Amino acid sequence: MSSPLPYTSESDALEQAAAHERNGDFDAALKIYLTLAQNDPEAIDSKYRAGTALMRRGDLEDAVTLLRQVVFAAPDHLPARTNLGNALLLLGQSEPARDAFVAVLDLDPGNRNALFGLATILIRLGDPGRALPLTARLLQVLPDSAAALTLDADARAPHGDTAGAIAQYRHALRVDPQYLPALKGLADTLYHQNRLQEAESYARRAIERQKDDPELLALLGAILMAREDWPAAVEALGAAFDRDSNNPAPLVQMSLACRRSGDLAGAIHHAQRAWTLAPMDKTAGNALGAALAAAGEAKGAREVLMAGGDRSKLPAHLWSGLGALQARLLEDEAKAREEALQATAAATFEADDAAPEYRAPEQGDQDIPAAEPVQAEEDGRRQTPWETTGEPETLPLFPED
Repeated sequence: MSSPLPYTSESDALEQAAAHERNGDFDAALKIYLTLAQNDPEAIDSKYRAGTALMRRGDLEDAVTLLRQVVFAAPDHLPARTNLGNALLLLGQSEPARDAFVAVLDLDPGNRNALFGLATILIRLGDPGRALPLTARLLQVLPDSAAALTLDADARAPHGDTAGAIAQYRHALRVDPQYLPALKGLADTLYHQNRLQEAESYARRAIERQKDDPELLALLGAILMAREDWPAAVEALGAAFDRDSNNPAPLVQMSLACRRSGDLAGAIHHAQRAWTLAPMDKTAGNALGAALAAAGEAKGAREVLMAGGDRSKLPAHLWSGLGALQARLLEDEAKAREEALQATAAATFEADDAAPEYRAPEQGDQDIPAAEPVQAEEDGRRQTPWETTGEPETLPLFPED
C-alpha cells in the first residue's frame, strides 16, 4: 500500500528532498525518495536517488537492491551503474563491482568514478599492471588529485616501479599534506625499501590522523621491529591488537619482538595468546615453538613442531604447563637482574677500595717529575696532563729555543 505525500506533485517532492540533502538531512530526503518509489514502482529517478541516499547512509545492501532494479529497467543509466559498482566495492564484492565498472567504461571511457573503482579492484585482485592504464587515464582528467595520484602510486609499487610510486605519493602529499592513503602508502613503500627512519616518520604522521587504524599501528610495529626497537614495537603491535582483537598476527609479531629482546616469558605469553585465538594458525604455533626453544625447552619445542600448526594435537600437559614455565622464567629474569646489579655494585666498591690514598707532600720529599703528555682515545687528539687531571699546566711565556 502506497503512502501519501504532503506535496502537490512529484517534482515538488523531489525539489524538497534535494533541499533536505543540501541541508545535510539525508534521512528526510531518503524518506521522500522511498515514498515516491513505493507509489510508482517504475519511477526510475526516485529509485536511483533512494539507492544513492541509502549508500551514503551506509545501508549498502538495500542500496544495491534498488540500484540493481534501476539498472535492470534502464541499462544505460550510467550514474546508477557507477553507484552500484561503488556499493558493491564497499561491500567487498570485487567481482560484481568490476563488472559494473567495466559496463560503465564501455559506454563512457572517461568516467572518473568507474576508472577509479576498476583500478582499485584490479590492485586488490593482484593485477596492478592492468590498473596502470586506468590510473594514467584518470590522471589525464585529474592531474592534481591526491586520490588519483595515490591510486597511481598504489599500482606502481607492486608492479615494481618503486621510485615512481614514491614520487607519486610525495606529489599527492604536496597537493594534500594530510591525505591519509598517501601517508600510509608512502610509509609502507619506504619500509619495504628499508628506509626505516623515513618510513617511521610517515607512519606516525598517518597515525596522528587516524589513531585507531590497526593496519597503521601494525605497520608502525613492523618498522620498529626492523629498527630493533623492541619495546616500542611491542607497544605499537599491542595497540594494533587492542583495536582488532580477532587478528592473531600482531600477537605473533609481539612474540618475535620479545624473543629477540630476551623477554622469553613475554615471547611464550604472546604466542600462546595467538594460538588460543587461532588454534589452526601455523605461524602462531611456530612462534610458540621458537620461544620454547629459546627458553631451553627443546622437548616442548619439538612437540609444538610435531603439531603442525594444529593446537589440538599438542599434548595437554605441555599447554597447561606454559603458565608455570612463564612464571619460572620471570623469576629467573628477576634473579639475573638482581645478580647483575649486585655485581655492578661490588665492582664499583672494589675499584674505590683499590684507589691509592691521598697523602699531602711533606718536607724532604723528592721532587716529583712532571707527567709526560698522554694520548687520549676520546676525540682522536693528544691531551695534556692538565686536561686529564683537572690541574692547569705551567706554560712558559715564550716558546723555548
